[in-house]
Amino acid sequence: MKIASWNVNGIRARHDALCAWLERRRPEIVVLQEVKALDTEIPSSVTEFDGYLKFWNGSSFRKGYSGVGILVREGSCQEPVWEIPGFDVENRTSVLHCGGFTLIGTYVPRGDGPEHYAMKLRYLEEMRVYIEELLARGQEVVLAGDMNVALRDIDVHRSQNKPGATGLRPEERAAIEAHLALGLRDVMREREPDRKDLFTWWPNWKFARERNLGWRLDCFYLSPELAGRVTAADVDLDERSSDHAPVVVEIRDT
Repeated sequence: MKIASWNVNGIRARHDALCAWLERRRPEIVVLQEVKALDTEIPSSVTEFDGYLKFWNGSSFRKGYSGVGILVREGSCQEPVWEIPGFDVENRTSVLHCGGFTLIGTYVPRGDGPEHYAMKLRYLEEMRVYIEELLARGQEVVLAGDMNVALRDIDVHRSQNKPGATGLRPEERAAIEAHLALGLRDVMREREPDRKDLFTWWPNWKFARERNLGWRLDCFYLSPELAGRVTAADVDLDERSSDHAPVVVEIRDT
């Protein structure tokens, strides 16, 4: 199974690129962030894209803001059950219960300003509790999305590694570490433990992307059994229509 996560930064602006990418990569599941549209505003090229079930938590909190979705290739997931969990804020979360595992798609708040930063920490903690309960029931878990935290210094280019900057603060990193303490594994970093240029997002600076002055914000955290079956994990650097690159993991069958 191939699972992808992509912050598209506006599905109305990126729908052609998304459809072309789906044709090219053909993942079984795609987790989308920053849809920036109500369910009714999503372009027909996406809603009618053949072969996929679509689940949306659109931008009802604020027009043109946030919003997430999950696309599932028909037949790849046994009796999928979709939900918006109780800890969701600002249309940032979608959950898919898919046979032997639960996929949590997330667009973690950035945390600009004291109130939003406090909300970010609450959101991460409530999501951690949700995952802990799933694991306690014996459910395998995939947590995927834009975490808006560079977990370690290696996950941000040295030009932007400024102590105290949002996305680098000790409390944010500790919140992500608390997820990993449940047993979740950062499968992409495990495969590239010393790689210093492994980034998924680049600021809107002149030539920032060309010079790879980025952050690794888009991640897959998997429960141990699933993590042990990962055969590939990569960043699709060829897809450049958004300020985030798609991230893809492949998991072999048991």
